Amino acid sequence: MVTLRIPDKSAKVIIEKAEPKVYFMIYEALSYKRDFGKWEKPESLYDPYEKSFPVGLIPRVKRLLNSKGYRVRIIDERKVEGINLNSEWNEKYKLRRYQQKAVRKAIKAKMGVLALPVGSGKTVVGLRIVHELDLSALIVVHTKELLYQWKEKVEEVLGVEAGIVGDNKWNEKPVTVAMIQTLLSRGADKLELPYAIVIFDECHRTSAAEKFYQLGMSLPQVYRFGLSATPWRRIRGEEIKIEGAIGPIIYEVKADELIREGFLAKPKFEIIQYKSKMPALAERYKELYEEMIMENEERNKAIVEKAIELAKEGHRVLIDVRRIDHGEILVKMLKERGVNAEFLSSQSPNRWEIFEKFKKGEIQVLVSTLLKEGVDIPEISAIILAGGGKSDIMTIQTIGRALRPKDGREAVIVDVQDDDPLLFTHFIEREKALKHYYGKFYDNGISTKVKQKS
Repeated sequence: MVTLRIPDKSAKVIIEKAEPKVYFMIYEALSYKRDFGKWEKPESLYDPYEKSFPVGLIPRVKRLLNSKGYRVRIIDERKVEGINLNSEWNEKYKLRRYQQKAVRKAIKAKMGVLALPVGSGKTVVGLRIVHELDLSALIVVHTKELLYQWKEKVEEVLGVEAGIVGDNKWNEKPVTVAMIQTLLSRGADKLELPYAIVIFDECHRTSAAEKFYQLGMSLPQVYRFGLSATPWRRIRGEEIKIEGAIGPIIYEVKADELIREGFLAKPKFEIIQYKSKMPALAERYKELYEEMIMENEERNKAIVEKAIELAKEGHRVLIDVRRIDHGEILVKMLKERGVNAEFLSSQSPNRWEIFEKFKKGEIQVLVSTLLKEGVDIPEISAIILAGGGKSDIMTIQTIGRALRPKDGREAVIVDVQDDDPLLFTHFIEREKALKHYYGKFYDNGISTKVKQKS
């Protein structure tokens, strides 16, 4: 018998009454190699001095011990402390079958990640959990856009005023939306109200794994959940840290399932091929990117031609870029062709005005570095991935912006096949991610390749 004890107001689990080899087994099982660029350092989420590990790893540790023949006893000393909400659910939001199942799984498990594709209604699922438990909640986000988007949704769906922590504001309410950066810089211990539930939005972000872990371990909530559209990661260290703070994946719905059932638009994939006039001369990636992607005249012409074609077909087009300079180049080229196009980045002072114009159809083509995660613009029906790169998570997040149902109309996803050898390998990486995520809908949805016009 091994006893695992969770002290009150703690996110750690203490191991008690165990044989010496049990501690070593757990240390090994919770170890990973942390990447420091040119070298790696082995680390473990098991603390040998405290004989403790993060609460989210209980299911993993329990499976390990059971597989070795040990019985596990869990003593949870935590108390659920919170404020009753008396929220009123907006009946306009009828839960779909998979959303109902996600809510039931979450409430039963009390912690874990809900993996739901972009456009599947993750926000509504999170709010339904809060409504069912009828307890105060802290919702953690990482951008200003998500901060205000969640606030608006809380008030619309639950009928309660939402608090804001972030963007130079600290105004708590029984349901508070908070930026992770603010909570870490000011300290989560500065929160004044008791929150029974914590929800981490977009919890797949490996670049912020350390921040999620740091914040998660400083929060004592029994009910702790993560919402994610892309839960897989390449680096196990990052994955295990997010799991440690929030828990494992407890429910997952695949995008192809929701496409098949009509909850997401059917995707049509197209690939732009072009021929560069000159081979790449740059030796470093930064210069290569500027030369062969940002300033590549043939590549940019092919992207602009495709955007104009899609706009003429009635699509609301998003051109996704990685660099501001690239976005400005494309907008200039589009405007020269008589297209009403605008560029949007986190630095755009009038970005809310641009959002609204695009939603109303006053802007035909939106070029942006911004719309990769969380920002909800259902009007987008076509996306051109103009930024290159090999990030599977960013690719899937961006594409999801176009997959809201469009009355039976297909969503058009256009990628660019670069001819430089290194950039071509990045294209192959993106293609693998799309095949993995969309299954047969990727293979069946590939249309004839769009070649650059001579």
